[in-house]
Order: sequence, then C-alpha cells, then structure tokens
Amino acid sequence: MSIERLLADKPQLHTWSSGAAASWAVSPDVLTFLHSRLKPGMVTLETGSGHTTVVFAIARTRHTCITPAENEAQAIRAYCAKIGIEPQVRFIHASSDAALADPATVQEPLDLVFIDGAHRFPLPCIDFHYTERHLKVGGLLGVDDCTMPSVKVLCDFLEGEDEWKQVERIGNTAFYERVRETRIVSDWQGQKMNRSAPSGARSRLRRLLGRAGRALGR
Repeated sequence: MSIERLLADKPQLHTWSSGAAASWAVSPDVLTFLHSRLKPGMVTLETGSGHTTVVFAIARTRHTCITPAENEAQAIRAYCAKIGIEPQVRFIHASSDAALADPATVQEPLDLVFIDGAHRFPLPCIDFHYTERHLKVGGLLGVDDCTMPSVKVLCDFLEGEDEWKQVERIGNTAFYERVRETRIVSDWQGQKMNRSAPSGARSRLRRLLGRAGRALGR
C-alpha cells in the first residue's frame, strides 16, 4: 500500500488534554520522504507517535514506537485496521529516556531512527544519546522541530560533526545520514562543535552538557 490514503485521510491520532481529537502530524512532504527511504524488513525506531508510525507500518518495517500515550497507539492500530494493514509495530508505553536506558529496548542494529518525542531539554539529546550507538553506518536519523531551541542544539551538533551528513531538510524536519562510526574523544574539547566556540559559548555548552549528564545519571 502507498501512503496516498494516509495523506488524503489526515487521521486525527492525537488527543488534546480536553480529550478532543487532534493531529500534530509532520508535513506530507516529510511523510513522503520518509516512506521513500524505507524498505520492508528494515529495523526502525521512533520516539513519539502519529502519522509517521503509520508510514512505518505501511512500509512493513520492524518498528519500535516509544510513546507514553496508550490512546495514540490505540488510534494508530484502529486506523491501520481501517486501511487494511497489520502493523509490525512494538509500542513501548514509557518516557523515552526511561525506555531507551533499558538495554532490552534496542537489541538489533537500527536502519532508521526518528526523534519526535518529548521536546523539553535535554530529552531530544537523550533520545539521540541512546539510539545513535545502535544506528548503522549508512542509516538515517530524522529530527523533527529542529528550530526549537531544545532540539536545535542537537541539530547544531549533528551538522558540525564528521560522523553525520544532512541529506534532507524539509521545513522544520531534518534528516541526517550516519557516514561513519563515532570517533571516541576524551572530552568535549575533541568535538568540532566546541572547537570554534568563543569562551562564553564554551561556558554555556559546558553548563548544557552538565545538565544533560545529570539528567542521564538520575
């Protein structure tokens, strides 16, 4: 099945706090690009859920979707049944920082990761921290809402390091290819994003990294 039905239906798979149905979907162009890069049997993972989850199901990847919202998973399953597909999706109903810290969550190398879960700092960076070690060289990393300050810091890092190459930018969503294994550095000074930073920026980076480290250690 292609994704034209999904793009036409625009199903409301999310819920406002009032209980009313809503859709916080990425753009149709993002869904189309994502679908173009997927093949049946790929091992994929996303934080957050919605139209992207349906795209993974349509593409018949072996997919893990991490979302605390059980009602969203129910809506996704119901919509997939409506359009006649059986999703190969494993839903994990937990905060992504807790789920991804469990070694049982990711047990195979990943072909594609899409980060679109909780956006408060440092959770997008934590999602990256726990998934990038599993992403294959040549694999794809998608990051949504990359102009939001709490997400932009991750995109700034990816765009400055040699291990990553931006292959597509669609509005507020960026896709990066992992072009080589991560080079191990002894400390923050070995990362390119820090080398050219003025002293004030370096101090801010140290504070951000310290906050992220404390969050990871809790």
